[in-house]
Amino acid sequence: MLRFVRNHLRKVVSYRHNQYLNIMKITFYIIAIMLLAQSCNGDDDAQQNSEPTLNTTWSLINVSGGFAGVDDDFESGIITWHFNNEASEITVINNDTSNAIHSGYASGTYTYEVITTPNDTTLVIGNTDLKITTLTSSQLILDEGMISDGFQYTFSR
Repeated sequence: MLRFVRNHLRKVVSYRHNQYLNIMKITFYIIAIMLLAQSCNGDDDAQQNSEPTLNTTWSLINVSGGFAGVDDDFESGIITWHFNNEASEITVINNDTSNAIHSGYASGTYTYEVITTPNDTTLVIGNTDLKITTLTSSQLILDEGMISDGFQYTFSR
């Protein structure tokens, strides 16, 4: 009889131990799933779509070059160019009140065209060709060219 009770107790203890292990496994899986779900957030999509584009608002922060050797810095937001790719228009807001020799285009709306060749990409505003020398998610540099004593415009976002 004692053997029977001992064997029965072993089975009960073994059964309880297996239940305890199953509960621990389930708890572990629940915690792991919660941690994985919490590590996912909406910022991931924004980071994946970081392809540089003109279609945004850029602040003119520097104009350099020209016959006079201009090198003028501007505070971000004083002079802005908003590119609208659908309408192929640039809306320039030029609030510069400094004594800069050249602060870019006057306030207004201008039509533009982007011409891409195997060698470079050019932004054409009216009769002015501006070579896009740099286009990243945070910086845009447009260059009129040294041959015409042109200006180089540096923008940030």
